[in-house]
Amino acid sequence: MENTPKKKIALVIIRYGAEVNGGAEVHCRMLAERLLPYYRVEVLTTTMRVFDDPAQDYPEGVQVENGVEVRRFRPAPVDGERFRALRRRSKTVRRIRYYLSKAGLLRPLADRHPRWGWGCTAERRYFEAQKGHTPAMLHFIAEHRDDYAALIFMNYFFSQTVLGSLIAPEKTILIPLAHPDRSLYYSLQTEVFTRVRHIAFNAPAEERLCRGLFGRAMAPGSVLGAGLDPAPESDWAEVRAKYGLPERYVLYLGRITPGKVRTLIPDFLRYAERSGTDAKLVLAGGIDPAFRKTDSPRVLFTGFVSDAEKSALIRHATVMVNPSPHESLSLLMLEALAAGVPALVNGRAEVMKDHCEKSGAAWWYRGKRDFRRKLHRLLTDDGLRRELGAKGPAYVRAHYDWEGIIRKLRGIIDRL
Repeated sequence: MENTPKKKIALVIIRYGAEVNGGAEVHCRMLAERLLPYYRVEVLTTTMRVFDDPAQDYPEGVQVENGVEVRRFRPAPVDGERFRALRRRSKTVRRIRYYLSKAGLLRPLADRHPRWGWGCTAERRYFEAQKGHTPAMLHFIAEHRDDYAALIFMNYFFSQTVLGSLIAPEKTILIPLAHPDRSLYYSLQTEVFTRVRHIAFNAPAEERLCRGLFGRAMAPGSVLGAGLDPAPESDWAEVRAKYGLPERYVLYLGRITPGKVRTLIPDFLRYAERSGTDAKLVLAGGIDPAFRKTDSPRVLFTGFVSDAEKSALIRHATVMVNPSPHESLSLLMLEALAAGVPALVNGRAEVMKDHCEKSGAAWWYRGKRDFRRKLHRLLTDDGLRRELGAKGPAYVRAHYDWEGIIRKLRGIIDRL
């Protein structure tokens, strides 16, 4: 008897590739490769590898990477020269929704009026003018929508998701990776979050956030989560020599942008000057062209690191830090906990704060003084680090197992 042909699915994200660092992009790659045994998997993405650096772009067209068919489209923003003006015009309703949320009024309004048409025209023009906008991708989805059993859009922030998920909402699964960034308050998001077929959240805190913004009419959803795929560790002696790493260091991993590490470096330097610590701050990841590096010898930049080098950096870190208030899961935090490395994270990121409270393996902070005080405890108390580190692996095994995650996602896809 002939085998039943596999269903064809597509994951849609702004960037994709082994050389791309970023939590959403790594998450997408792990999902795509783990779904291969069950479906014909395509990824629809742009040619961008590094934001704002076209010289490093991937070629346009179709490539196969680790068994996944990757279809890349070159960005072609509409009216991109007027991007700043269009962004300003798009902010009116977004600001109103944001302040209504802060006042506790948006949820009851959303329950009565779930979709906001006001401002959508200006917002659409803004999304179409984004540097990474790919009209050819949207045309491709519209023309080939019937070829796919499911379209899985990742990350609510970019035009690919905001505009693409509304082309065939009846077969769309949204993995929003939502955090309380103001882009979540656009009127267009009310269309996305109420019309798609299913929303797969990474954590209960993310679902609570979205329910508060989109009310009872929000599309059906569930907490899916994400697993880990740690690479085999590189030889530590080689990694340490290559990057000039000290015996003790505080590690930040991820894209190095002004928005993500704006406060981390000055806060660490002030702590180091006052405490006289021998620990250094190590920042590993691609560096945004707009970011200006400090010349302090207490701060080291590795640039982009391989997955194997990343694993070595995590396992040998004294403390892992994540200062971003905008996280929907933080795979890197989970990887640190799995390796028994205590983490110190921004308490404004509700998902990471939940990890701290549920695992007992990490601490969260509020404000500069709290950051310095807790960092000092973690760096100077070996017993405390061992106590926290012992709790992390069991927490990750219990809640972020790939077998269960893929089983749940297959169930969502096959019910469409």
